[in-house]
Amino acid sequence: MASRFRLQIAMILQIILCMLLITSPAIARDAIRIVDGFVSKVSDGNNVTVVTKNREKLKVRMYGIDAPELDKINRKTKRIIRPGQPFGIEAKSYLSSMVFGQDVRLAIMDIDTQKRMVAVVWVREKDFSKNVNIEMLKAGMAEAYTEYLIDEQYRNVFLEAEKEAREKKIRIWSLGLVYERPSVYRNK
Repeated sequence: MASRFRLQIAMILQIILCMLLITSPAIARDAIRIVDGFVSKVSDGNNVTVVTKNREKLKVRMYGIDAPELDKINRKTKRIIRPGQPFGIEAKSYLSSMVFGQDVRLAIMDIDTQKRMVAVVWVREKDFSKNVNIEMLKAGMAEAYTEYLIDEQYRNVFLEAEKEAREKKIRIWSLGLVYERPSVYRNK
């Protein structure tokens, strides 16, 4: 009887350990590297600059999400070349309110063609427990970037967070049929 009880306890502990390994930002399965730093700049709703403890500046593209585009401005003339999408400014502001000047942990998943770190961003809340990518999806400030959302660890969770926002029809999802995916908008 006692050995059966021990076996049940051992199985429960194994399940708990597996759950922790899957959800812990510090032990992200497919991350190339885990990096800590602070956010020094928010460029738009899915791009930030992080300064590491070694004073290294990393340009970061948030993994698995795509936020509405901002106005494209000619650097010389300062004129708008192409207007941004609805909720582009709001997405940048929302992301800034969560991460600007904050300590973050990056689970770097890849490096893109523009040499940006593609990462899941965790903001410090006790132990880096807040997944910023998911928060952007839940708030309706970004969509799941399904074309690049290949890691099963995050795919289902990201799609579920987007589904919640869609069902509530908040922010980008309030646009209904007028909504245009950022990836489609960029490629026009």
